[in-house]
Parts: sequence; structure tokens; C-alpha cells
Amino acid sequence: MIRRLAWFLALAGALPFVLATAAIWSSEASHIRVPAITALVTYSAVILSFLGGIEWGLAIREEAGTESTRAVALGLSTVSSLAAWALLWLPNPVWQVGTALALIVGVWAADQWMAGRGLLPTWFVDLRTAASAVVAASLAAALAKLA
Repeated sequence: MIRRLAWFLALAGALPFVLATAAIWSSEASHIRVPAITALVTYSAVILSFLGGIEWGLAIREEAGTESTRAVALGLSTVSSLAAWALLWLPNPVWQVGTALALIVGVWAADQWMAGRGLLPTWFVDLRTAASAVVAASLAAALAKLA
């Protein structure tokens, strides 16, 4: 049941990316685009921080991985949260959305690394890959419209 619920919540969590991107594409009017861009960028930062929290939680589990792999994972989890905060300070939406896209892919790559060292279960890697694909595609589409 937990796996199904996790899949449902992960895909539901990707929906705001799709909706914000659709709003960006739907209109050139600033009263639609500005809130959609703001929503996309801030939600990206929130989700990146959330993913960093997941990595932190997995890294501190003593029953998985080695001490050194857990230490690296702990560092990666902190980097993703700090980078998420930093993207909010970038000078324009193109930079913000582009950085969010790069960070989503980077955190997914970090999860792949963690999985290869026994810190993540296979089903979670599959879930993260599917959700990250939806999110990355949405961010790429938004970036294409904004650039």
C-alpha cells in the first residue's frame, strides 16, 4: 500500500509543474504568466528542498550503505536544498527555470548514485525516474517558452 500511495503522491506532486507550464504557454498576458512563473519557480525550490530532505533521511539510516557513502549522500542532500534556495535569487525567470531544470536532473542523478550504493530501494528509483521525467519535461517546456 505504501508504494502505491508514494506513486500517487509523487505523480500528484508533479501536477503543479504541468499546470504552471500550461499556464505559461496558454497566454502572453502578464496577469497569467507572472503568477505561473512565480508558482513554477517557488514550487521547484520547495520540491528540491523536499527531495534533499528525503536524501538526508536515507543518508542517516545506519542499516544501509557504508559510512562514506552515507556521508556523501548527506552532503548531496544539503547541496540540493541550498541550491533550491539560491535559485530564488537568480536575476530572471529564464535563469531560474533553467537552474531548476538542471537541479531536478542533478538530484535525480544523485538518487541514481545513492541507489547504486544500496541507499535507495529499486521501487523508489523507478518512482523518482518517472516523476523526474514529468517534472523535467515540464520545466524544459516552460524554459522553451520563456527563452
